[in-house]
Amino acid sequence: MGASMMAAACAAAISSPAAMALVDERMSTEGTWLPFGLSNNLLGWNIFGIFGLIWTLYFTYVSSLDEDEESGLSL
Repeated sequence: MGASMMAAACAAAISSPAAMALVDERMSTEGTWLPFGLSNNLLGWNIFGIFGLIWTLYFTYVSSLDEDEESGLSL
């Protein structure tokens, strides 16, 4: 019984990649092996640019803060 279950599991694991279907561009990107599910490279650049903008604004704000003993920013 254990050998037959192991054989069935191996057969299912081996035949899984063959069952990958072609996906039309209008369909969802789920299961298409695209990084982060991005179907368009422009979306990735937008996310990267917005992250960079927010990080730059945060870094500029934090660098302008006064660091004294009562601010709680110093160790």
